[in-house]
Amino acid sequence: MSRRFHARLACASLAAATVGALWASGAWAHALATGTEPAADEVLDTPPAEVVIQFNEPVEPVDAATGVVAPNGDRVDTDITEGEDSSVMVIAIDADQEGTYLVGYRVVSDDGHPVSGNFDFSVGAETEPPGAEALVAETDPLVQGLLYTNRGIGYAGLALALGGGVLMAAGLGTGSPASGGAPARMIAARLVGAGLSAVAVTAVTGIVLQAAYEVGTSLSGLDSTSLQVVMESNTGLAGLLRLLLVLLALPLLRTLVVTDRPGAPALAGLGATALALCATWPLAGHPMATEPVPVAFAADGVHLAAALTWIGGLAVLLVLVSKRDIDIPEPTRRNWMGLVPWLVGCAVVAGIASALLHIDSIAALTDTDYGRLVALKAGLLIVIVVVGLFTRKAIVRDGDGGRRALRRLVGVEVALAAAVLAAVVVLVQAIPAKTALLETDAAEAASTEVSVWANTDLYSAQLVLEPGRPGPNSVRVLVSDLDGEPFEATEWEATWGLEDAEPESLRLIELRTGILGGEVSLPEAGRYLFTFTLTDTEGNSETAETAVDVT
Repeated sequence: MSRRFHARLACASLAAATVGALWASGAWAHALATGTEPAADEVLDTPPAEVVIQFNEPVEPVDAATGVVAPNGDRVDTDITEGEDSSVMVIAIDADQEGTYLVGYRVVSDDGHPVSGNFDFSVGAETEPPGAEALVAETDPLVQGLLYTNRGIGYAGLALALGGGVLMAAGLGTGSPASGGAPARMIAARLVGAGLSAVAVTAVTGIVLQAAYEVGTSLSGLDSTSLQVVMESNTGLAGLLRLLLVLLALPLLRTLVVTDRPGAPALAGLGATALALCATWPLAGHPMATEPVPVAFAADGVHLAAALTWIGGLAVLLVLVSKRDIDIPEPTRRNWMGLVPWLVGCAVVAGIASALLHIDSIAALTDTDYGRLVALKAGLLIVIVVVGLFTRKAIVRDGDGGRRALRRLVGVEVALAAAVLAAVVVLVQAIPAKTALLETDAAEAASTEVSVWANTDLYSAQLVLEPGRPGPNSVRVLVSDLDGEPFEATEWEATWGLEDAEPESLRLIELRTGILGGEVSLPEAGRYLFTFTLTDTEGNSETAETAVDVT
C-alpha cells in the first residue's frame, strides 16, 4: 500500500476521532449515594424504624458491611431490602437508645466496583459517635494486588491470542518450508495457545478475587455465599463466557495451524469468537453502568479489540525477530504494515469516544485519578505511534542491519505497550472522572456547612450556616416544638457576634412555618455566638444560645 493511502487513513482516523468526541455523551459509571433518610447529622426526637439510602444507579448491598450501630456500639439493623429498581436500599432497625447512631454501607455497582460510605444521625441529642468495628469491610491489599495482576495477565493473554491469530490469518507461515514461514507459524500458534490459556485461567481466578474484593475480606475469609453472588453478576457471567469461548476457539485454532490457507468459514468463525471474547471485558466493566450503554459497550469493545490486536501482534513479531533462524515472510510483513494503521485508527476513535463518556471537562481530566490515567495512556500511545513510524521502515529492510533495527524498535514498542496495559489495569478499577468530581463536590459542600443544635423547654432549634466560612453566609433556623412538629412563632429576635464582643442584631424572616432565614457576613475565623428568642401563639417565650466555630 502507498504512503499516500496511509496518510489518508491517518487523516480519516483523526476526523473520525473528532466526530466521536462531539458525539459521545454519557452519565455516571459508579454507584453514588444521592440522599439518605434520616439525613446526615440530623437529630430526631424518636428512633426511626428504618434507614433509607438512595443511589444514582442499581446496587447490590454487602450485608455483612451494611448496617446501623447504636450509641452503645451494638448493631441494631434487622433486615436489608431493596426498592424495585435496586437503587433504593432500606435498612430496618430496632433502636430504642438516645444518642448518635452510625450508618455504614458497602454496595456493589453494576460495573462490579464496591462503594463504601457512612454517616451519623442522632436521637434526642448528639453524643460521641460509636466505633465502626462492627461494620468494617476494607479491601484487602493482597486481594487488590492479586486482582490487578490477574487483570494484567488476562489482557496480555488476550493480546497474544488476537495478535498471533491475526498474523497467522494474514499469511504467517504460508509457503514452502524453505521460506522460514512454517517455524514462524508454529511459534505464533504456541503463543496464541499460551494466550488463550492465560485468558481461561484468569477467568476462573478473577471470579474468586472479585468476590473477596466486593465483600472486603481476605481470600481465607471468603465464603460460598459471596462466590454465588459474583457468579450471578456480570463479572461471573463474563468469566464463564470466556471459558466457553476459549473452548470454542481451540478447534478453530487447530484448523488455522494445520492449513496454510484456511477457508472463509474458518476465518469467520475465528473472527466471531475473537470479537465475542473481547466483548466479555466491557460486559464486566464501566460500560454496563454508563449511559448510553450500547455506545459505551461498543466503544470499549472496539477500543479493546483494536489496541490488544496491535499490541499482541507487536509482541509476536518481537519473539520472531529475536530468533536468528526464523524469517518473517514478505507477504506477512506487507499485510501487517497495511493492517496497523487501521488498528490504530480504530483504537484512537473508540478510545476517545469511550473516554469522553466519563470526561467532560478539563477538571475531570486534570483533577481526577481517572482523567490523569487516561492522559498518561494517551501520551504513551502517541509515543508508540511515533516509534511505529520508524518500525515501518525497518520492517521492509532485509539483512542483519534491518533485523537488528526491527528488534530494537519493536522491543521499545512492546515495553511502552506493557506500560499502557499497566495503566489500563489500574484505570478499570478507578472511579470514573464524572463520579469522582461529583463525590468531591458533595464532600466539599458537606464539609463547609456548619450546623449546631439548641434545646429549650419550649422548642428545639437547629442553626445552619452556609458555607460556614469567613465572608457572606446564609443563616437558617429550623425550629420544632416538643412534639416534633414545626414550631409556629409569632415573634422572634436574634443576635450574633464574636465571642466576648458586642453582639449585633440579626434580621430573620419566616420562610415557612418552623423555618427562619437571614444573612450575615462573618469578618474572620473564630467562635461566634448566636442567640434567638422565639414566642409561640400562646405568648410563651424562650431564648436559645448556640456557639459556632468558623474556620
